[in-house]
Order: sequence, then C-alpha cells, then structure tokens
Amino acid sequence: MAELTGTTVNTIRHYHKLELLAQPERMSNGYKQYGAAHVLRLLQIRRLREIGIPLSDIGSIQNDHEAQQLTLKRLDVELGETIAELEKARGQIAELLEYGAPIDTAAGFIDIAAKMSAPDRNLMSLYSRLYDETTMTEIKSIMATNSPADREIDDLAEDADEATRARLAEVVAPSMKAHLEANPWLLAPAHGMRGDISIGQSAIAGSITELYNSAQVDVIQRAFLQIFPTLDISDEERERFIEFVKAQAAKESN
Repeated sequence: MAELTGTTVNTIRHYHKLELLAQPERMSNGYKQYGAAHVLRLLQIRRLREIGIPLSDIGSIQNDHEAQQLTLKRLDVELGETIAELEKARGQIAELLEYGAPIDTAAGFIDIAAKMSAPDRNLMSLYSRLYDETTMTEIKSIMATNSPADREIDDLAEDADEATRARLAEVVAPSMKAHLEANPWLLAPAHGMRGDISIGQSAIAGSITELYNSAQVDVIQRAFLQIFPTLDISDEERERFIEFVKAQAAKESN
C-alpha cells in the first residue's frame, strides 16, 4: 500500500497513531489486511497534505464542508504571504548577483554595496532592523555619497598619527555638516526607530565601538566637534542632542 500511494510504511504507521487512518483487521496469520477503503483514505490524506492542510486539521474537517472552506481560505492567505516573501527573496538574490554584492548586504543597500566598507555594511544590517523603511531610505542617500576622504577613513589604521587624524577630520567636516543640517535627527538617532529606543541606541553605540577602530572613531569625533557649534539647526534639535548625550553619559556611568 505504501508503494501504491507514494508514501512510506512509517508514514502509514504515523497516520494510524493519529487515528487518521483506521487500523486494518488482522488475518489468522497475524498480517494486517488492507483493503480498497484504506488505499482511498490514504490517498485522500496525501491529497490534503499536498495542498497544505495540516495533519492536525484533517480529522476535524473531514465531514464538515464549512470548516473545509474556512481552512482553504486561511491557507490561501498564508500561501499568498509565503509567495510574496519568496518573490521578495528571489528579487534580492537577483540583485545580489547583478551587483556582485556580499551575500549579507542589507536589503535596499545592495546596489551601493561596492561603495561601502565591511563595517558600514554590518552597521546598515543593524540599522535595517532598528529603523523603518522611510528612515532607511534617508540613510541610504547618505551612504551613497562616498568621497575619497570617506574611503581613506575606511582604510585608516588604528595607529594613525596625529597629523593624519587632524587632516582627515578637517577634510570630512564639510560633508558631515551638510548631512547633519539636512538630517538633524541623526544627532540623536531615535527618528523612525522601531521597538525600544534605549536598547536600539545602545546597540548602535556598542556596534560602532566593535566595528570601527579607535583612530576612525577619533577622526569622526574631531570632525563633529569642529562643526557642531556652527550647525544650522533649530534650538530644539540642538537641545535634543544635548539631552541625548547626557542620557548616554548617565548610562555609561551606571
């Protein structure tokens, strides 16, 4: 019967255990005697499994047309969602292949992956988990503008000398100023953040420390200190940043 129905002996035994398939009578020699009814019932179970009906539902909907219709409608919705997810994944795979991007590149950044360093790509993976789609679009516009100075910072060694650090900070300051004036929410990155903001901000701070060496962080800090007093932003945005820094400092002291 297993061969006839395209299943296995163990599967048939499992259906018996779940009481989906009736146990056959035994002949005088002890062998089970399966008949046409068993074959037809097994084919019925196999058919229901082919279209995605869970084993746990088969028994309860067997003779209930209304329950069958409700189950089919639920399955149709679930399959639609699965198909959409698979199509989305396939689209991203095609994009990864087209641009030759690293396989772990965050969705939405595949076409600019070549402009990004490995730490930047890792940070964007975290951001894509923390921020909504609109915010990620804004972040992408920033990451897409990569200057020679940015690439030099990407390659900066941890033991970079004072002169190199000072020069790079001076060079990167203008573009940093432009980005922050256009996107002042970056000063206290809670805009568009999903979930617990405190946890998200802590995750960002910790990741930056892990991903970038001390010289790279030092250059960014120097550039920021140069531009902050002259940033063309509202008093509200400036105060929000100050409060953000105070809160972070309090966390570190605790």
